[in-house]
Amino acid sequence: MYQTFRFVLLLVVLLPLASAVVVPLFGRAARRFAFLSALLHVGLTAAVVVATILALDVRSQSSNPREMGVVKFEPEYVPGDPGAGSTDTSTHRTRWTLLSLSDTPTDKPGPHVQFFIGVDGLNLWLIALCSLMMIPAILVSWEAVTDRPGTFYAWLFLLQTGAIGAFLSFDVILFYVFFELTLIPAFFLIGRWGTGSGRRDAARKFFLYTLAGSLLTLVGVIGVVLTNPLDDGQITFSLPNLMGQVQKGLQKAFTEHLAGKPEALIAKHTEQFWLFAAIMAGFMVKVPVWPFHTWLPAAYNEAPLGVTILLSSLLAKLGTFGILRFVLTLTPDAAISYGLPVVGTLAGIGIVYGALCAFGQRDIKLLIAYSSLSHLGFLVLGLFAFNTEGLSGATLHMVNHGVATGAMFALLAFFLDRYRTTDMRQFGGLIGRFPRFAFLSFVLCMASIGLPGLNNFVSEMLMLAGLFDARNPGVHRLGLAVVAVVGILLGAWYTLTMLQKVYFNPLREPPTTGPELAHDANHREVFVLGGLATICLLLGLFPQVVLAPMKADVAVLTVIGSGARDRVEGVPHKYDYPPINTVDPNVPVPKGMPAGGQPGGKGGGGGKGKGKGKGKGLGDE
Repeated sequence: MYQTFRFVLLLVVLLPLASAVVVPLFGRAARRFAFLSALLHVGLTAAVVVATILALDVRSQSSNPREMGVVKFEPEYVPGDPGAGSTDTSTHRTRWTLLSLSDTPTDKPGPHVQFFIGVDGLNLWLIALCSLMMIPAILVSWEAVTDRPGTFYAWLFLLQTGAIGAFLSFDVILFYVFFELTLIPAFFLIGRWGTGSGRRDAARKFFLYTLAGSLLTLVGVIGVVLTNPLDDGQITFSLPNLMGQVQKGLQKAFTEHLAGKPEALIAKHTEQFWLFAAIMAGFMVKVPVWPFHTWLPAAYNEAPLGVTILLSSLLAKLGTFGILRFVLTLTPDAAISYGLPVVGTLAGIGIVYGALCAFGQRDIKLLIAYSSLSHLGFLVLGLFAFNTEGLSGATLHMVNHGVATGAMFALLAFFLDRYRTTDMRQFGGLIGRFPRFAFLSFVLCMASIGLPGLNNFVSEMLMLAGLFDARNPGVHRLGLAVVAVVGILLGAWYTLTMLQKVYFNPLREPPTTGPELAHDANHREVFVLGGLATICLLLGLFPQVVLAPMKADVAVLTVIGSGARDRVEGVPHKYDYPPINTVDPNVPVPKGMPAGGQPGGKGGGGGKGKGKGKGKGLGDE
């Protein structure tokens, strides 16, 4: 069974790439082939999701001891796993080597750039998001894209391939390759099929901004690789191995600090600062975080609507996911020291700035673009809270924001197909003219502003809880929490104002694109918008379905954050472990872990400890 799903996971990456090659051959029928291919991909992804949930549930009940003080990610269904033979035993690594820099065997850790992909609790739902959002991206382009549709859909599939590959990568160089791959299709999609006169300038600006930032990220990643060799002196590009070496190096430096030799820890923290700054550069542009956002309004506004959906729902998450997967694990002490005080302050400014800019817009597309900037700032705050609630809420919000913001952009297809404009000053009283469309619009707008019972509410409350409980030095956590709440209030203000102007007031419509009167939402639009609204409702009512599989991996990050927090504060750390639900009585419990498998330790960990932290983790049920 394990080998079967390794192959299915490989298909999840390769099917969009194959579709990109084949779809131009279908000419005018390209859109139908693209839609059927996207549906097939959704089916494959659903199979991987179900299998991974079962695998993660088994892992959460495991009691295998880990090396004291060192925790790592353990991806499932890794293609090329040397242990996944007839016994279906996973070693959570691969033998598939793309480039080897030494004669070290490829099944041993060493300087090998590997095709190391896998799925865990942090990327599981983002892969599902990548698959799902291709459906509205294709359907909103159904009538809008008539110029070389085969090539257009080919670039869309290549963009999806890059996003999925980046989310699945556990080799730092492989991640960077997929991360950069997304630039090429996005550049051509905006510059060739954009809707405005400034599309080429917007494409060029997007490409140059993102490339410049990502080159600095590459420098930072290589710096981590060179400064954290394996115990035998060899370098490694494997993220799990790098995580272990980073933790060992920091613990060793802190032990020397406690022994009266602070030079090693000072040097390590200086190294962490520069690596943190370099790695964050590309991710801050990709999110984007204020003031590195200036490419966003033009790119979102000039891109065709299907491309804007993917830019907002998928590509923006590459930045936040990069912070989650790489920044917090490879530069944890710097993330604690500078995450909330520096990046969090910029994100807080972006929350208010984006909200005020959204309120000042007259074009609905730009309003949603600035709204996305504001909500992403909130997500960054949740990540750098670096505790169970903040990390869980931020990971969930990546999915929620992707669905809700993508749905908001999908709404605009209704206006563009009928009127070729999204200027809200030209509309009024549409609730009487288009009751079905108005109902769907209200549901999706309520999801966007975080109405209880819909998806954004749960993740926003978790991130707020994480901010209130953040114990990061050098920051007043309540101040950032207040800024986040202000952002939520402003979001409701400009969204409800837009609804009032467009759907109420006296009836007002611009000229239609054809001789006939505009009609209410058709079956294709009801399928897209109704499906997204249903997902927003389900995520709001049953968030635990999404939260449960990520518990073990969020706990890994929480343990890393707890250790970093103690090192920065100069407090000896009692190493804890990710929460485990059951303990096999035949397996000895490691020293420092209380019976029942719940970790002790200081605040910010996955459970109640003897230190000053009393946060209840997701595993404490």
